[in-house]
Amino acid sequence: MWAKTTFLSLLLACSAAAYAGEFPICMYGVNDPKDVSLLKKAGFSCLQTYRQDPALLSRLAEAAQKEGMKTLFYPRRILEDKTVAGQAQSWPVLAWYLVDEPDVARWSRERVAESHRQAKETFPDHPTAIVVGQGKTAVPFYDLSDVFMVDWYPVPHLPLTSFGEQIALARAEIQKTDRPDKPLWAVVQLFDWKEYKQYRPDHERIGRFPTQEELRFMSYDAIMNGATGLFYFIFTTNGKPLPSAAPDYWARIVPVTQEISSFRPVLEGGKEVKNPVSAAKAGALELKTWKYAGAKYTLVLNPTDTAQPVPEKLLKKKYKPMFGAHKMAQIPAYGVWMLQY
Repeated sequence: MWAKTTFLSLLLACSAAAYAGEFPICMYGVNDPKDVSLLKKAGFSCLQTYRQDPALLSRLAEAAQKEGMKTLFYPRRILEDKTVAGQAQSWPVLAWYLVDEPDVARWSRERVAESHRQAKETFPDHPTAIVVGQGKTAVPFYDLSDVFMVDWYPVPHLPLTSFGEQIALARAEIQKTDRPDKPLWAVVQLFDWKEYKQYRPDHERIGRFPTQEELRFMSYDAIMNGATGLFYFIFTTNGKPLPSAAPDYWARIVPVTQEISSFRPVLEGGKEVKNPVSAAKAGALELKTWKYAGAKYTLVLNPTDTAQPVPEKLLKKKYKPMFGAHKMAQIPAYGVWMLQY
């Protein structure tokens, strides 16, 4: 037992180096190589698909490679064919997607660990990832893959801040493992719940597509609570790509991902430092600060549904708002500021 655990730990440690400082911004459900260049322009650095046909995966990988992007694929059918597996060694793999929500699919720890072992046996230099449906699960999966992911979709039936809370729960559990700094990727809701089957058909159907403000808040709320990468679920609406099927919805996410993409150098190379104001003076606001290339950047988040006063210090000229924001005495409900100084 000890030998198996040690071997697993060594595999995880070896793959960790591939993620030193990387902050991926990715899209779920990309099925056509022709869409890859559009995603690149929108600020995305990688893509995921649920399709498992090796020929399609090869074409997606080739398209991603041309755009300098990476991929997240299921490995099962790749592992079944040695020729394809050999070709996949050179694919731009972000990680192999072992299982979607083992907590919901009722996978055991042993089954997840075996899936990880099989992937690493063929792809020792490629990381593995699993995604769970909530931050804290009854079965602890936190140490069984190179990367841990959380999907939690609150709009409109749960508090918007519950997303960040679930990310924080997952980070707390990861910190109990032998890899406390393991990458944690947050999956942001980019869909309308009405498109999906309801668990309780006797209940009234509720749902809507998140607003641009909600998408932006959830993205930064995840970062505030320890996410080291962002995924967006999903590229399609009713099976068709968002850009053509729902251009107004697509227009909500592009400004958000382009903004975060422009901030990636700080997220990847910045060092977290002390905030310019104390928690007591920040009141209900949440702050996180990075130092990068001689400058400091402070993320200011209002996690409440009412406007909140901004600490007087942050209203001084020294603190310059980024991304088109204008400083005011109050930050609006679920508002986000990024200050540079």
